[in-house]
Amino acid sequence: MRRKEPNYQNIESLISQGMEIKGDVISQGSLRIDGSVDGKLNIKGDLMVGEKGRIKGEVQVKNLILAGRIEGNVLVSGRLEITATGALHGDVSCDIMIIEEGGLLDGTSKMKRPQDGADKNVPGKKVKE
Repeated sequence: MRRKEPNYQNIESLISQGMEIKGDVISQGSLRIDGSVDGKLNIKGDLMVGEKGRIKGEVQVKNLILAGRIEGNVLVSGRLEITATGALHGDVSCDIMIIEEGGLLDGTSKMKRPQDGADKNVPGKKVKE
């Protein structure tokens, strides 16, 4: 059974191109960044960083699509997707990672197996039911 992919169509907030934020950003919902943020981000929902988007600081998020640039460590509780134009300079921890051809990860990565019973599909692995 395939995992349901995150829905990035429900973006609730936008930091538009030409906008700069210096300081921490905390959001309970989803966010798209096309401007720049210099500070920590703690996003309970999904984060989409557009091609012109820039983040300098630590990022904690549920799911992330990166088409712009992040300089800092990233903790993703779900899925990380780095597009062909995306660049991540820092360490990352996530459940699922996709890097398109041309995408850049300059750092270490740590992936953990999702806790939703995905171990059932691993041959020879006994799972408590």
